[in-house]
Amino acid sequence: MADLADVEQKLASMASAAVYPNGTSNPNASVAGVTITVARGWPEPGGKQLDAIIAAGNAMITVFSAAGMGANTTRFLQQMSPRTSVPPAQLTLTVASNRVIVGGAINAGEAACVNVNYQAYIYGVKSSDTPQTIAAGLAAAIPGASASGAVVTLAGAFEIQASVSVPVQMQQEIGRQTRVFMITAWCPLPPMRDTIIGAIDDVFMLQENKRILLPDNTLARLIYRGTSSLDHLAKQNIYRRDTRYEVEYVTTSTEIDNTVSNLAVGIAPAGGVTSTINI
Repeated sequence: MADLADVEQKLASMASAAVYPNGTSNPNASVAGVTITVARGWPEPGGKQLDAIIAAGNAMITVFSAAGMGANTTRFLQQMSPRTSVPPAQLTLTVASNRVIVGGAINAGEAACVNVNYQAYIYGVKSSDTPQTIAAGLAAAIPGASASGAVVTLAGAFEIQASVSVPVQMQQEIGRQTRVFMITAWCPLPPMRDTIIGAIDDVFMLQENKRILLPDNTLARLIYRGTSSLDHLAKQNIYRRDTRYEVEYVTTSTEIDNTVSNLAVGIAPAGGVTSTINI
């Protein structure tokens, strides 16, 4: 789930990319031609790190969550959805005549599923399994089946289907909030701060649909909230400029679920007994 630290880290990463459009391999190859240090948080007044950076003629960018500038904006709650795309199955099940051949790699949490004559049989894969133990487990669950190595032989089967269920990390939105973040340039010269913040604003404002992707694969909304320059530290040769962005991001809960490989439908005919049909 995304939290304050995730948003700050994302904004810091974006700011670094903005002032170092060609990468950080050369510290002085920034848009301002000096070394720019990017950090989360707020520098201590008279802090040694900031003083040393300014004294060397370089600049610093900080990303800070403004106190008291947040709100609960929860408007709707979403159903569970995959955090990422559904991964391919590592295990393989191949149907050949009246046999099911187990192969592939072992991935704990997957499930080997075999439908025999419209009845489903499932074996949950463990980290200690091999194709041979999976075949033995399926054979033990299926009436009249036998296993030899990684091959399951089915007796009296007229319909055989095999599939693999895979574990997927699912997430659900359980809340939404906004916070205002200050991206601040601390520089030894006024033109330098203008160049740095100008580059950051160019990148931030050009985000597609004003959305940014956070580490938990959720999208956050980015809204420009203004820029200001401050010269109250000019006696220390520190010239500051802030650009402010409101970020609306979600809080999610996560769980591991498996993909559906067999659907069982209960049918209760009039005057009859309820039966389950697997499709």
